[in-house]
Formats: sequence, structure tokens, C-alpha cells
Amino acid sequence: MSPETVQNMIQSVIPDADVSMEGQDCNFSITVKSAEFAGKSRIQCHRMVNDIFKAQIASGELHALSIKTAAK
Repeated sequence: MSPETVQNMIQSVIPDADVSMEGQDCNFSITVKSAEFAGKSRIQCHRMVNDIFKAQIASGELHALSIKTAAK
């Protein structure tokens, strides 16, 4: 997966997301900031992002995904 694909997938579900990332191929560390995270627990925010990639993780297309989230 390309970094652009990861960013586009996140922004298709969370349109106001500011996404920064490191990594390549199938291993990424991402930081996502969104107003949609306001009032949610860290686990809820991480699940929102992780759910976007369920199919890619299940297929092995995306192997490792480290997620940090913050409300903006």
C-alpha cells in the first residue's frame, strides 16, 4: 500500500482528518487528528481508524499499523 492510499482511505471516512505518517509497503505509523474524535475515548478513536483497514489487514496487504489519534 502506498502512503497516499492510506491517507485517502482515512479521509474518505473521516473527511476533516489531518493525517501524518511514516512507513512504507505494509507497515505504517500514522497520526490522525479530527474533530470527530472530540469526546471519544482513545480506544473508540483507534477503532474508528482501524475499522477502515479491516479488509487490508485481514488479507495481509497491510501488516502493521500503529495509530495515534487526537481531537482537533
